Amino acid sequence: MYCKEGNVDEARAILELMTKRGVQPDVITYNALLDGYCLRREMAKAENLVDIMVKDGIVPNIVTFNTLINGYCKSKQIDKAVVMFEDMHLNGTRITPDVVTYNTFIDGLCKENRLLFALQQFEEMKDRGVAPDVFTYNSLLDGPLKNAKVDRAISPRRQMENNGVAPDICTYNVIINGLCEAGRLAEAVQVFSYLVAKGLRPDVTTYTIMIKVLCRQGRLGEATAVLKEMADNGCSPDECTYNTIIKAFRNANDVAKALHYLHIMRGQGFAADAATASLFLGLLTDPNVNDADKALLQKYFLERHGEDMRKN
Repeated sequence: MYCKEGNVDEARAILELMTKRGVQPDVITYNALLDGYCLRREMAKAENLVDIMVKDGIVPNIVTFNTLINGYCKSKQIDKAVVMFEDMHLNGTRITPDVVTYNTFIDGLCKENRLLFALQQFEEMKDRGVAPDVFTYNSLLDGPLKNAKVDRAISPRRQMENNGVAPDICTYNVIINGLCEAGRLAEAVQVFSYLVAKGLRPDVTTYTIMIKVLCRQGRLGEATAVLKEMADNGCSPDECTYNTIIKAFRNANDVAKALHYLHIMRGQGFAADAATASLFLGLLTDPNVNDADKALLQKYFLERHGEDMRKN
């Protein structure tokens, strides 16, 4: 519980307390604490804990290795993740990587743009009799699509269909966003329409991506319609959704509309990100901005300043 809340020091204190009281920690105890360090990207402490664990005669299990690999991937130490993955094959206990191991490792490789190595692990995974699941394929799709290599994503997409793995909403989010980043906006809209026709329920990520697509095409009226649609469908916009549409209206020089959505966003408890705030700040000295819009901007910054003063 402490580790999942990020309170690793409190968790470590309990470990020390239990040993003082003669309660011997087991592999589950150490794995829980290890996960806490990895979640905080404190990999040096995680490594030290494993050393203590082994000295205490506790043999690492599959969860130990999976947790460390995930920690290395999340903290951008992919080379250490490679070493840890290879150690599993050399480990005296002969721990065999499972679907979680491969998924974590492949996802980490894809995020670091090591796509060929990720595909090699994918093939090895199948050769070892470990069946890929939807998370595996989503990672393999996400890697090429984030690098605007749309055609490279076709192969895992076809394999996914051939192996009977049903795509989920994350799959379509990856595809739509990848098409958007590659500038293939019309195709992104087409996939979204297909998604709705299939009866799959878009989530906040899907809607936000679509709003980004429409904003890039200058179709702000349709973007606001999608914003309304998501709310009508019980999917609440998040901070990213609002910042996307606010920046689009600001860039279109529609200050009143941008401030309108900024007011709604702040009413929902969200804050403008640094890029959005700086866009508005620059307008105060812009000679092309009319007096009415400048008055709205001044009111916004005065209100914001007043709230910050009250908070402090």
